[in-house]
Amino acid sequence: MPWILRFAIVALFVFLIGAAMIVWACMSTGWEALGRLAWGSLTAGAGLIGSALLSVTSAVIHKRWRRFSLALMSASVLLFLLLLLFAKFA
Repeated sequence: MPWILRFAIVALFVFLIGAAMIVWACMSTGWEALGRLAWGSLTAGAGLIGSALLSVTSAVIHKRWRRFSLALMSASVLLFLLLLLFAKFA
């Protein structure tokens, strides 16, 4: 597996850390919850955007891994849209 794809998968773990921060913010109250929600949204968004960009780069460079790269990019874009939808209603 190319290194670019490994970095894209690590970026998905960054998304999971951001999602955990968002869950923690939803369970807490007060002004600290807003800060956790903001940092969680920023971390999760950065992880998903990074994963999508690295997946596209890998799809262009590594022809053998194109299908997996595009599937990973599709998952990242779908999760990003769900994150935006959640942010709109939160």
